[in-house]
Amino acid sequence: MVGCSDLAFRLLCRRHGADLCYTEMFFADRFVSDAAYRDSVFHSQLANDGSDRPLVVQFGGNDAPTLVAAALLVQEWCDAVDINLGCPQKRAREGVYGAYLSDREHWARVFGIVRALRKALSVPVFCKIRLLPTLTQTIRFARGLQAAGCSLLAVHARQRGSETRRRAGAADLSAVRAIKHALAIPVVTNGNVRCAADVAAALRRTCADGAMVAEPLLRYPALLSAAAEERPSTARRLALAQEYLALAACHPPPELSYVQAHLSWMLGRDGAGARLRYKHVCGLVDSQLVRAQLRGATSLGELGEMVAALQRLAEAQPEAAGGAWGEEEEEEEEEEEEE
Repeated sequence: MVGCSDLAFRLLCRRHGADLCYTEMFFADRFVSDAAYRDSVFHSQLANDGSDRPLVVQFGGNDAPTLVAAALLVQEWCDAVDINLGCPQKRAREGVYGAYLSDREHWARVFGIVRALRKALSVPVFCKIRLLPTLTQTIRFARGLQAAGCSLLAVHARQRGSETRRRAGAADLSAVRAIKHALAIPVVTNGNVRCAADVAAALRRTCADGAMVAEPLLRYPALLSAAAEERPSTARRLALAQEYLALAACHPPPELSYVQAHLSWMLGRDGAGARLRYKHVCGLVDSQLVRAQLRGATSLGELGEMVAALQRLAEAQPEAAGGAWGEEEEEEEEEEEEE
């Protein structure tokens, strides 16, 4: 979740049920060569009191020496290093990393990267993949990662797709189940989780050792809480937004854009341009005004004032909060977590 998995957000998710968190995906070559980037996105985002552990640091890249150098720079402050083999975005295709390393021609390179990391590091090596065109290919790739030294495999149960159609319906959890039975290492399932009840359902269907959640947590950071509501109220969502802002004041994200993005997700952004809506407050205030306030803010204080004003409106007009979206949200497919 590039631009999203800052320390304040990770701490918020941990407060509400998350057992383990990943950093955003760091670009290995820049992480090694650019100390300012490294300090901004990593060192400034570390908790000194152990409250952000266990922590997995996630890298994107395709060069073994560079990835090893990057991983050696973080292993002191984390519990595992993850190689992202699932990003389907255009930039990943152009840079030949993420899901584009799962093509058969790159397998030897990928297995070599995992072997090199496993040999060099004192912490485990994790990998995340998407489904390949066939289940047989996916299992062969997964077994190769295991043989190379991968200690845990997360599986986003959708294929990479095309640049124009990345999402392709519900995740295939039966494929995760088959992968789990084919491997000896822990397997984590990713996909089809939109509410707390979906976590238990996904674990039952896949026999996986854990469930990874990305975009739905951006929308509702308390999703993993035992007390999470299936359809949280606007007031509850705004309270979580205030909680995040308080954490961000104590642990400033690398840029204000992280905070703006989180508030946009929590308010339920949907659509773009003139069709943009913020689902959870659309009955209270014009979405274009919310957009302008989010984009125009220059400080946490301004964003806090905006959320407080929305809270006052929600309290005064509880029947209007969320508008037409208040009772039932549109079904959403899980986004790739680097976005």
